[in-house]
Amino acid sequence: MFTDIVGYTALMGKDEDLAFEILKINREIHHTALSKHHGTLIKEMGDGMFAQFGSAVDSVQCALEIQAQAREKLNAQIRIGIHLSDITIENEDVFGDGVNIASRLQAIADPGGIYISESVYVAIRARKDIQSQFLGEILLKNVDQPVKTYYLQDEKIPVPSYEKRKELQAKKKEKIRSMVVLPVENLSGSNEEPWLSGGIHHGLIDEIAKIQSLRVIPRRSTLKYGSSDKSISEIALELDVDGMVETSYFKTGNHINIQVRLIQALPEEKQIWQHAYDNELDNVYGIYSDVAKAVAGEINITLSPQENKSLSADVVVNPDAYEAYLKGLWYWGRLSRIDLETAMEYFELARKIDPEYALAYVGIAEVWGAKMQMGFESYKIATPKVEEALNIAIKLDSASPEVHYLIALSNANWYWNWGKAHGEFLRTLELNPKHADANAYFAHFLATVGKPKEGLAYAERAIELDNFNTRFNAMYAMALRHAHRYDDAIAVLREAYKSAQDEILVLSTMRSAYHDKQMYKEAIWAGKKYYEKKQDPASIKAINQGYREGGYSMALQRNAESLIDRMATEYITPWQIGTLYTRAGMKDEALEWLGKAYIEHDVNMPYINADPIFDYLKEDSRFQDLVERMNFPD
Repeated sequence: MFTDIVGYTALMGKDEDLAFEILKINREIHHTALSKHHGTLIKEMGDGMFAQFGSAVDSVQCALEIQAQAREKLNAQIRIGIHLSDITIENEDVFGDGVNIASRLQAIADPGGIYISESVYVAIRARKDIQSQFLGEILLKNVDQPVKTYYLQDEKIPVPSYEKRKELQAKKKEKIRSMVVLPVENLSGSNEEPWLSGGIHHGLIDEIAKIQSLRVIPRRSTLKYGSSDKSISEIALELDVDGMVETSYFKTGNHINIQVRLIQALPEEKQIWQHAYDNELDNVYGIYSDVAKAVAGEINITLSPQENKSLSADVVVNPDAYEAYLKGLWYWGRLSRIDLETAMEYFELARKIDPEYALAYVGIAEVWGAKMQMGFESYKIATPKVEEALNIAIKLDSASPEVHYLIALSNANWYWNWGKAHGEFLRTLELNPKHADANAYFAHFLATVGKPKEGLAYAERAIELDNFNTRFNAMYAMALRHAHRYDDAIAVLREAYKSAQDEILVLSTMRSAYHDKQMYKEAIWAGKKYYEKKQDPASIKAINQGYREGGYSMALQRNAESLIDRMATEYITPWQIGTLYTRAGMKDEALEWLGKAYIEHDVNMPYINADPIFDYLKEDSRFQDLVERMNFPD
């Protein structure tokens, strides 16, 4: 950690007595804070100090305290920079990146601000009591590579201005190595084709992301910019990208014209390349590949033989089948019961039009899987449909990472073939290391087979790939729960909820995390929000009634009883009932319904080996028997 007093040298020339008094108070503040937070003062350099800590958390808490004390006791401002790295101490002097980078971060920090490197951010990001924001990749003086830099947030710590952020980003080398593909604009004069805009957007991102040395922002994190009035540079700063692709299209019948523009975002907005693609809709995949290769050429990236082969694949698709597939994809993403049924109709139509269209079968399998996951359909009915569709998809396109990902997911959640699932997850990530979904779900798979800490690394990788994706943040919070890091999970979920208050996975995970921490009032609130999103007023009514009768446990009991009463007229998975009784502390009822969930082969059953809500059941022989029957690997 490096610190210095802003304007101290100038003050020495005007009022030496005041300057020395400030220096004295500053030393007292530093020595007190360092002692409290286990820091060691390495050396003083006039008005600056360099200190070492045993942990990044200690250094950050010390820096926050120094700033608070400086505001209270000094009529001066301090800049602080922190970096986590090895240092060398020799002849009472210090050397190494830890010294250089911390010093350079301090030099560019705002007066009264604290700048930290990515190594520090990674060590503290799960702490709910420490808030930070990404500033950008900054090229620091005498440092070869740009440093991902963050600034600490506090009520009284200054926030870097837009002008400051742009100035710092301008120090970067003018080389595009990260990119966002903005939502596609429809110039056809009709708003009836959102599926086509979404499909072109999806296709361009998928193809450009095949360039392994280029970081491409996943689609979900880009959607909010479709109606945004933010400038190119503002979007680039928010997403930490160097460039972006803007796309528009005009469609008449089966003919499509796609206009693509490649823009350098920083240090100034500059169009690098533009091209118009005229083609028939059945050759649209070729357009995506051509754009990806053109982008690589314009930004001086040499494609590997494997990348060239992947981007040169001759893919021709029936335009009507492609249209039906895109419509199915559009509805599948909504996950409601009626939307899944509509998605299935379109995927089936795509299959009927073109029986050799692999993605149609992937879509069919995904709908049946989503029906099981959401509790709309039983394993007995859904899995034969999944297996049938997957077997055809793998025969049609054995090199598709999407096919291997779905095979991995199926074996992990539906077939409980742990070895096959593990191999297919690894195969997916071999084909596409940037597959965010595969990283996120592999984290959960590893937790269910008894390796929650190993799984955390993959959950964090999914966040790195798609930081603005609230679903991945919810899954990261689940992974934190699996590792019994409840406070960290709640911090992640609260942040995710701010931007996605209707994300069902955020709400369901929040309900569990609050239960873990015995924050029962908050768990009830999250549970009701969850059922509100599922359009289940009967469960909300049962929760309210039970809470009035006997508090938290009775609310869950009444919720479970309500679901049991409805089983005669609608499909309700026993898992939902079993987990409600588990949370209610009703051991016998919980084990009874979990046993029924096992018999029905509920797709959530693998979580009995990972979810902390079951911890109090682990000593019960009936629970142990249930886990043994799942045949988890040793």
